[in-house]
Amino acid sequence: MERGKNKIKLVKWGVVCFFVLFQAYLIFIDKHLTLDINASPNTNPTPHITNERIISQTFTAQRDNLAKIEVMLGTFDRKNDRDVIFELGIPGKRAVLQETFNASDVKNNLYHSIRFSPQKKSKGKTYYFSLSSPESTLRNSICAWMNSRDIYRKGEYFLNGRAQGGDLVFRAYSLQPVSAVLGKLNRKYPGVLGSPVVLILFLALFLIIQIVVLVKLMDLLFQSVGSFMKKSE
Repeated sequence: MERGKNKIKLVKWGVVCFFVLFQAYLIFIDKHLTLDINASPNTNPTPHITNERIISQTFTAQRDNLAKIEVMLGTFDRKNDRDVIFELGIPGKRAVLQETFNASDVKNNLYHSIRFSPQKKSKGKTYYFSLSSPESTLRNSICAWMNSRDIYRKGEYFLNGRAQGGDLVFRAYSLQPVSAVLGKLNRKYPGVLGSPVVLILFLALFLIIQIVVLVKLMDLLFQSVGSFMKKSE
């Protein structure tokens, strides 16, 4: 009997340890796409992206692991079928990457997503992204949405390499663990509520509550199994 109780305790401790380690992995290691920049709203479209026009936007990455850009595009309410080249790079240097997508995949007046390998040391760096389409014409091309005002002060909108004023409507994402996102939210609160200690205490309390619930559920499970086995005997 005593040996059975010890086995149950060992199983319970094993499950709790695994649960704590898994929670730590989810909070501090596993990474998710996190919105860093949201330049909006839109006021007007850019010129058609054709073989004569390349549009681009500079921006400053807010965090390491820059991993996705979303640009609001327009189709002029028609079906376009030319390839569009998305390029990401650092001004004055060689492009970091190029991705090609077809204009037929673009949804009118919605964000188009470009996902790429995380840029590990991107925080604080100035990047540009550009859209070009060498085979597009005025009657078979897309555009991007922009705002004629300076809605994003850490970058500029360019047409064929010349600053035009205003900014493209875009979003930038990076891969971050949940702890980094919670830390960012925590710092928004003034005074004591914005202290890292408060965040740590909150996470610890949340974990303790989860462990207590988990142990209670295991107790109920073991009791049910024990009762079933006694009835079977």
